[in-house]
Amino acid sequence: MENNLNKKDRGSIETGLIIVSVLLLAAFIIFMVLNPVTTVNGISGFFWKMISVFGPIFEVFTFATFIIAIYLGFGKYGKVRLGDCKPEYSTFSYIAMMLLASLASAALYWSFTEWAYYYEAPGLGMEAHSTRALESALGYQFFHWGMTNQAMYTVMGVAIAYGVYIKKVPSFQASAVCSAMMGEKVKGKSAIGKVIDFCVIFGILGGLGSSLGLAVPLATGGIKQLTGAEATPVIQIGVIVVIALVYTFTSYLGTDKGMKVISNGSAILCFVFLLYVLFTGPTTFILKNIINSFGYMIQDLPRMSLFTDPVENTGFPENWTIYFQAFYLNYLAMMGIFIAKVSKGRTLREVAIATMFGISAGGWFLFGVDGSFSIKTFLDGSADVVGLVNSGIGDAAIYSILEVLPLGATFLPVIVLLLIVGFVGSSMDAASLALAETVTKRGTPKMALRLFWCILLAVIPMSIILSGSGFDAIKQLAVIISVPFLIIVVGMEIGLFKWLRHDSRSGLHARNIELQEKEDKEEFEQKARK
Repeated sequence: MENNLNKKDRGSIETGLIIVSVLLLAAFIIFMVLNPVTTVNGISGFFWKMISVFGPIFEVFTFATFIIAIYLGFGKYGKVRLGDCKPEYSTFSYIAMMLLASLASAALYWSFTEWAYYYEAPGLGMEAHSTRALESALGYQFFHWGMTNQAMYTVMGVAIAYGVYIKKVPSFQASAVCSAMMGEKVKGKSAIGKVIDFCVIFGILGGLGSSLGLAVPLATGGIKQLTGAEATPVIQIGVIVVIALVYTFTSYLGTDKGMKVISNGSAILCFVFLLYVLFTGPTTFILKNIINSFGYMIQDLPRMSLFTDPVENTGFPENWTIYFQAFYLNYLAMMGIFIAKVSKGRTLREVAIATMFGISAGGWFLFGVDGSFSIKTFLDGSADVVGLVNSGIGDAAIYSILEVLPLGATFLPVIVLLLIVGFVGSSMDAASLALAETVTKRGTPKMALRLFWCILLAVIPMSIILSGSGFDAIKQLAVIISVPFLIIVVGMEIGLFKWLRHDSRSGLHARNIELQEKEDKEEFEQKARK
């Protein structure tokens, strides 16, 4: 789709922003390689101090944003359409692209193993290794990957989309939308705007570069399961190259011919894989545990959202709930830009339902089936999931669990490898698009620019792997740099509602909705005549 746009619509590039961002990132990686212990300890110490001090603020912000997102979808503005056309993508493709862009490879790993951490050290004052801790473990996973955190994507996506499609902001840059919200107070891009864009770039490169790097041990574990080959640097780099070639090719094809196709295919393959696990595994237990876990999440949602553990101070909120919220902030700009790009023609209600409930439902099905099956293998003694996770080789746990199923040692690892490529490829495709939009002042980003970011997203994890450094430092630094989005999102929420209130009073929304109803009526009459 993007390739067919006229060249005159292609925007100018902020070259200085690219150079500064890349140089600072390169300098950090070099320093991390030369001083790994100092870098890791310094950043890790600051990161956990930040999580501890600002934890309650993260929780209040996330829960408040969840309420705001619900209101955007189901309040008086829900029928407002983003743009003057019908949606570009089917509902399935729309949700599939956003789901895979947000989950990446991490979801595949955590779907089998995350419950074990909650069983070992549960939240809400539960006793470790107790029946309640085990029964509620998957419910906590549903919560961490579910509606409240996805709501941040909803608000960011709606704010950018409303700015571009309704207020005619010429760029998908978060800074451009913020400037437009401030009206006459800002002419051009301020220093704050440049800082915002830098935070977006560094957050995406650091977070997504780490995500690609973290997909490597999961993929090499599958290769070892199939061939017996150890995870040498050559094989690790080979995995990154294969994934990079896939998402670079899909980026070149464009969203319509590239990412939509790989996302649809990966979503269907994942669905078939989960059905296989469901019906060849302990079907009754899986279904009962999913329903039971969903009940735990709904019942304890407010308390999970605001649990700070002030008396026992076990560290659970900081290690999990607040960490998740901080990490979602890291992906916020990327997902906001991507959601805005694919939401043209959607109503605010459709965006809210797709992001909060569509993405969450896809994750719940993934975690519910894989997690419940994993729990059952642990209860039956078929696989020591907890022991493998505690040993630090959780990646191996996945393939040990799958061996319980028919074809679990041969065919299923191949499926997992394909899913890794599809999930990571979709996420990286969205990342390259968001990065290109962030440095494009107006119009459509040049394809060469997207390909540049595709290459850089692969070079970062390659450099870290070859140097022998870990991914924790760059991942935590990316999250730290993304923290200012707490303030940015609050400002965008205020600016968005000012826009909505003004446009509602001016009659713009009424005309928008009237046009929709007229088009829907004409479309219905045409179908009736056929």
